[in-house]
Amino acid sequence: MKNYLKIYFWQIISIAFSFASVFVVTPYISSDKSLYGVYTVVMAAYLFISYADFGFLGAGMKYACECFAKKEQKEEIEIIGFSGAVFFAFVFLFSITMFVFAVNPNYIISNFDNLKEQNIASDLFFYMGVFCPVFVLQRIIQIIYGVRLKDYVFQKILIISNVIKISSAFYFFRDGNYQIVEYFVFTQICSLSASLFGLYTLKKKEKYDVVYLFNSFKFSKKLFIKTKRLAFSSIFLTISWIFFYEIDPFVIGKFIGVKEVALYAIGLTIMSYFRVVFGVLYTPFIAKMNYFIGLKDDEGLKVFVVKILKLFIPITVFPVIAVFFSLNIFVINWVGKEYETSVHIIQFLVLSHLFSFIISPIGILIMAQEKVKKLYFNSIIEPLIYWIGVITTISILGLQSFAIFKFVAIFFTAIYYISILLNYLGMKLFTFLQELILPAIIPVIIIIFTVLIFKSYFPLGQSIRNLLIYFSLIGVVVLFGTVIYYWTSKQFRDTINSILFKIKFRFN
Repeated sequence: MKNYLKIYFWQIISIAFSFASVFVVTPYISSDKSLYGVYTVVMAAYLFISYADFGFLGAGMKYACECFAKKEQKEEIEIIGFSGAVFFAFVFLFSITMFVFAVNPNYIISNFDNLKEQNIASDLFFYMGVFCPVFVLQRIIQIIYGVRLKDYVFQKILIISNVIKISSAFYFFRDGNYQIVEYFVFTQICSLSASLFGLYTLKKKEKYDVVYLFNSFKFSKKLFIKTKRLAFSSIFLTISWIFFYEIDPFVIGKFIGVKEVALYAIGLTIMSYFRVVFGVLYTPFIAKMNYFIGLKDDEGLKVFVVKILKLFIPITVFPVIAVFFSLNIFVINWVGKEYETSVHIIQFLVLSHLFSFIISPIGILIMAQEKVKKLYFNSIIEPLIYWIGVITTISILGLQSFAIFKFVAIFFTAIYYISILLNYLGMKLFTFLQELILPAIIPVIIIIFTVLIFKSYFPLGQSIRNLLIYFSLIGVVVLFGTVIYYWTSKQFRDTINSILFKIKFRFN
């Protein structure tokens, strides 16, 4: 419990600075819609590094957690080293691809308005290729701390790095200057510095054998055989994820235009922010679930999963509802009236996170249990629903078709994951609705009415001040709904009381 409290305390701080990074920096970058469209496509390519391990990092972390739980440190380091070596091999190939795009960015972006946009795209691709290996080091360090449930140690370092990145935006975009390439390079230098300091801290504070870690950065047939089944299933999952989440900007940029990418990118930015925040909230549970698997404690795992479901409904569902019904105010306060036309697109992208309280923990559970067939099924169906919907309706709905069918596909995933959950817990649908969903209805209705009634009192106009006021008011509404949910849900109330009792007991 102590480590969880530390993790969440520093993750809340990290989320706050991530919030600042997205909602303070983006208005500067989006001030030039065409260049923002170019930047969005380039950064979408950068996100592909996240998938460059093709499942071996995820598989490596799972087995490393099991080794850590059984106090097998040597095997843990070897698994992480092997996974890191596989990751680096693919990232190296990705870097080469980025250099190719730097030579001719028209391979991936069409309809540049002028030579300046093309040169900026070329420079961004080049520096992306240079700094790609930094991402490898950062991911490895995060995994090592995550296995130990000490994510908060590296979070502190990343927070300092993010503060510097955010502050630098005022320099690179001051007085009409638009130094987006210089800004990107500087942020990558900050990430490199944070990673190197994280490695130093790992060696000094955790007494981690860094030398043995780098010596373990090599291919191992034994570890390949151990991890390949889960990793290969993750490869399929990764490809599906890319087709579902990451291809849109390229399709829009190639066949529609960079300005349309900018409009859609605002929605993607908000969607990605929700995904990052919820990912941060659920990440500590990856190690914990794998501990249960390693110790063969299935009953303990079931109890743990139920607790997560009860605890996270107000944390995930309530903010999504509140933002959805006040989205036009949010967009205007954030990036200005120029992007108001994208509100209907953003609404569907935001609403797709309504089901995170089911999809996130059950997704972690499926991975921990290595239920490969379940992963395959959803990985095939989700992008199929999405792209069939987009292709058949884009001539009618335009950009909005991308957002609508993103929501439809995620809704299908939520239904599928609920069926998996009910089967695993041996719970009937009526019991699930009665214990988890029904108690949230009254708080949700109150949140909706509160937002609609007080919308006219929200400040309106692009500024950091108005944006902070907006989120403060939304935060109050969400907190109010959570207090009501505390009284309408006995399961949530019991879980919160149990957590508070443990905290009180530790301080007494």
